[in-house]
Amino acid sequence: MSASAPSDDMLSRGLRLLTVLADHPAGLGVSAAARAAGLPVSSAHRLLGRLAAERFVSYDEDARRYALGPRVLELSRGFQRSPAGYSVAAAPLQRLASRTGLPAIAGVLQGSDVLLVLTAQGTQHLQLRSAEGTRNPWHATSLGKALVAALPEARREELLAAPLASVTPRTRNDPGLLREELHRVRDQGWAEVDEENEIGVRSVAITVPRASETPSLAVSLGATVVLTSTEELRSHLPALRDCVEDVGARMHA
Repeated sequence: MSASAPSDDMLSRGLRLLTVLADHPAGLGVSAAARAAGLPVSSAHRLLGRLAAERFVSYDEDARRYALGPRVLELSRGFQRSPAGYSVAAAPLQRLASRTGLPAIAGVLQGSDVLLVLTAQGTQHLQLRSAEGTRNPWHATSLGKALVAALPEARREELLAAPLASVTPRTRNDPGLLREELHRVRDQGWAEVDEENEIGVRSVAITVPRASETPSLAVSLGATVVLTSTEELRSHLPALRDCVEDVGARMHA
């Protein structure tokens, strides 16, 4: 046990540095990276050098900054192709996007955020851009509301008791009103937001069904308010429901 502890500690520290750099795409100097990761500068410098040697980190000598390296992209692509990367959802999402003309997005709940794990572009001339790996507050997104509505009550209450930031002037962050909305989402089977996470954008979402567990994945359709009315977006709910049922069947085949 004692022989493995140093290696485990090194791994944990290296992962913390990678996480910090992921939050700072422009890169950080050694001192700033160490401070953000809660590490001594000497330890951060040594670990960053090792990560750079393995191409998980790149170093800009002119700016004296470290940033994520190309091996991280390779890992990301490998994850997307794996069952854990929701690769089975790719084809249904693309069919949904082609059928509706709107971008289809799959996301999972991580802590109090929704992490976008898969996207498919639609055909409208004005397209939304949602990058895989992006995080958004659960309470400002249709994906988040759909996923949280399906959680056990105790976990829902934990999330409602946490700070709920105003992402836009239209973000709903009153716990009581959100609680009522989550009850409606559970009853109707879908969630929606209207310019709560981004001005000019509305979306609807449905969770992917699972046999007896809390849904871990949801799929949404997004639209610009100038091209798609609320009623038109809701008219695509049957297509969205077909998509999540297809994804659910593939995930649990």
